[in-house]
Amino acid sequence: MGQVKVQPHERRWAIGFAVAVMALTALPYLIGFSAQTEPWRFGGLLIASDDGNSYIAKMGQGARGAWLFTIPYTSEPQQGAFIYLFYLMLGKLAGTEHTAQVSAYHLARLVFGAALLIVSYRFLAEFLPFVRQRRLALVLVAFGGGLGWLPLVLGGYASLPVDFYSPEAFTFLTIYTSPHLAAARALFLLGLLAHLKGRSVWAGLALLGVSLIQPLYVLVAWTLMGAEITLRRFATPGGVRAWRSLITDYRSLFTLYRPFFITLLLSAPVVLYTVGLFSLDPIFRQWNSQNILTSPPPLDYVLAYGVLLVFAPLGWRVVRRRREAGRLVAVWVVLVPILVYVPIATQRRLIEGVQLPFVALAVAGMSLVRRRWRRLIMPLVLLAALAPTTILFARSALSAAAPSAPIFHPVDQLAVFDWLKQNAEPGDVGLGAFDTGNLLPAYTPLVAYIGHGPETLYLKEKEPRVAAFFRPETSDAERQRLLADGRIRFVLLGPPERALGDFDLDAAPYLRRKFASGEYAVYQVGP
Repeated sequence: MGQVKVQPHERRWAIGFAVAVMALTALPYLIGFSAQTEPWRFGGLLIASDDGNSYIAKMGQGARGAWLFTIPYTSEPQQGAFIYLFYLMLGKLAGTEHTAQVSAYHLARLVFGAALLIVSYRFLAEFLPFVRQRRLALVLVAFGGGLGWLPLVLGGYASLPVDFYSPEAFTFLTIYTSPHLAAARALFLLGLLAHLKGRSVWAGLALLGVSLIQPLYVLVAWTLMGAEITLRRFATPGGVRAWRSLITDYRSLFTLYRPFFITLLLSAPVVLYTVGLFSLDPIFRQWNSQNILTSPPPLDYVLAYGVLLVFAPLGWRVVRRRREAGRLVAVWVVLVPILVYVPIATQRRLIEGVQLPFVALAVAGMSLVRRRWRRLIMPLVLLAALAPTTILFARSALSAAAPSAPIFHPVDQLAVFDWLKQNAEPGDVGLGAFDTGNLLPAYTPLVAYIGHGPETLYLKEKEPRVAAFFRPETSDAERQRLLADGRIRFVLLGPPERALGDFDLDAAPYLRRKFASGEYAVYQVGP
């Protein structure tokens, strides 16, 4: 493969574009902070705030000195595990104050989001020979979405569009919400680039970095690299006959796959550790069984990439000339429909990064359309691709401008959290409604009895017990069993808990009111 040249002026443009995009993504968050009122405070998160709070809770563990992660949303005793190092380290840098942690979270999002866009430009350059193609492709990668929103508007197929919830499928969600996924994607692409250039050691080190953040992405990279090497052999003259001879010639077979084996060995340790952890440890095995991220129906993916799929077949005529890069695109596009339906609980994550080869194919395909037609088609393609991102961005900005739960929190509730931060011990268990529990570990050193879908073990069994706790007809013996079973030291009371029932916590001899602010109070469990 000829050496791909990225000129200095291209790099400057890519850096400037990345900085501008990330500055744009910061605007809704700045709107949220500026919209704070006397009774409401912005939590610093906009989309999927329940997951965002769990990341802040992980940072809190790191800030308090932890090197091993324990699940902050379940009360079962735990040993800790070597995962989520990204957020543990980020927490050590940020410190224990929630405001500092949120600031560090967004600083990381801006830095790694910009890095991802810059690396994406370099990756796209492997497939697209002209500067204008590369720039258009990066715009589509940064802001592009699909057509899943169209049936919603027209009142037809009512499934939630993939580009509204899957950061693995669309880059905008990644850079808008998740610094760890942006860092993992950037390293993932660097690993693939190193593989294309025959730098197996660098590929292995890049994937080792990915494994410390999102080990499942490494499995995708291994699959693509192994398939590309296999296709490389078939692509040579007499490839099928050569394979027949390789079956018995183990030395030649090892020589063929030797670079891949080097990459595999360097990047495997953390992946193997993680597989063992989620297979053998009862706590993490149960978490894994609850972490259901199945892929949507195939039609959802067709709608998601519909704009790109129209031109992708044309683009193959251009991309296939890029040899190694062309083979990578070929195996990626062929394998991804299989990968996303592999029978694992988190199959949706296996679509990681496929937007980039689809964009490269589509842009290459559009370049083959006659100029007079291209002038008509290009605005339509951009309009269709940018529409869902615009909708998502505008909705979140409007939410940020209007203080309300769940992205804003009452000052009185934060006062209770502050009291707990000053008076509770790390690891104490707090009981409250699900929404309260989701915030509790993000603002305090407490563990929530319930508060997160996958991370609260046996949530379906625990949630009814929590609801019963706050009902007046529940017996004291049943309440005390829950407190003992959950090792609960504090009970929180506020509007979310009163919505479950109107039991008078002050009348319970085993609960002592310790602090109150407005409608919110905290009780300590006593004898």
